[in-house]
Amino acid sequence: MILSIATFVLLIPANVMPLYRVELLTGSRASHVTSGVANFWREHWPLPAITMLLFVLILPLLRFALLSIVLCAIQLGVRSRRLGPSFRVAQTLGVWAMPEVMLLGIYVAYGRLSALFDLKVGGGAVFMAAATVCALLARACIDDRMVWRAIMPDGGHPAGPVLSCAACSMVLPIARDGGDCPRCNARLEPRKTNSVAITTALVSAGLILYLPANLLPMAMTIQLTAPAPYTVFGGIVDLARAGLWGLAVLVFVASFAIPLLKLTGMCWLLWSVHSGSTHGLRLKTRLHHIIHEVGRWSMVDVLAIGTFVPLMQFDQIANAQAMPGMVAFLGVVITTMFSTHSFDTRLLWDARDGTRVSERPIAA
Repeated sequence: MILSIATFVLLIPANVMPLYRVELLTGSRASHVTSGVANFWREHWPLPAITMLLFVLILPLLRFALLSIVLCAIQLGVRSRRLGPSFRVAQTLGVWAMPEVMLLGIYVAYGRLSALFDLKVGGGAVFMAAATVCALLARACIDDRMVWRAIMPDGGHPAGPVLSCAACSMVLPIARDGGDCPRCNARLEPRKTNSVAITTALVSAGLILYLPANLLPMAMTIQLTAPAPYTVFGGIVDLARAGLWGLAVLVFVASFAIPLLKLTGMCWLLWSVHSGSTHGLRLKTRLHHIIHEVGRWSMVDVLAIGTFVPLMQFDQIANAQAMPGMVAFLGVVITTMFSTHSFDTRLLWDARDGTRVSERPIAA
């Protein structure tokens, strides 16, 4: 509870105060979380602007506000029907709220810019680091099952056929199919609606966008009238040439390896469902969990661009702007993240039991 409240409090100055500042003879520039959002919007890139606004500013505050309220209520012995839905939303936002990824983006941008400018780290970066530490500790310390039981006890195993709530794991009679979970208010269904079709469409979109995301420049920097396009591979090579091997490896893993592994892994899971394969079901389930957890780290490059572009606005001396490759790359990240949400791992296990539970079709 204390860690959750501390994270919420620390996120406020982290989003308001400067992340870092640079000064040249022609003036000074500071980078904030909000300046990155404003810069994307001003340059007519609404998707990156909305993404950065949601993932870095709004959703982290909402997640830790809800989490703090639920944990405080449990600690004080307060009982309310709203605790379950609030905790469900807070836990769902755990993947989409990205203070940790933003901190890594700040570090990557600092590594790139420190070779060009004399950067001064601002209070926003310090508070973001503190908020990230508290957020990681809070996530490690919280026991989901204990919280769910404190909100409402499981109530035992009902007789006859059952189904399990996908959000809080409460076991209920199959007769409640199509209703709402009494503990978290999530919709109860044996299988997710059109899971395979939706996941296939999302993975296909990610595969289509993968090549332009890696080939097109994500940003363009201009130093003394010399333009330098910045691609994923180009950025990795530049970091390696500058001797920043740690950052080069980090960007390679986050921006190239993870998206490729996500797409490959999701294709394997989809093929497994279509073929009815019974091999390695535990491995496949764990793989889905890993893809679901690590997918957001691919946002590092997009957030790094949103951090350093507002600083490089010194007209002919140094200038930077976002490019179409960034939108394609963002599309890969978002589609693969949504694909892990839409995929139902229970479909993998149907083959073991020799059953094929039909997906609930979308109503016309």
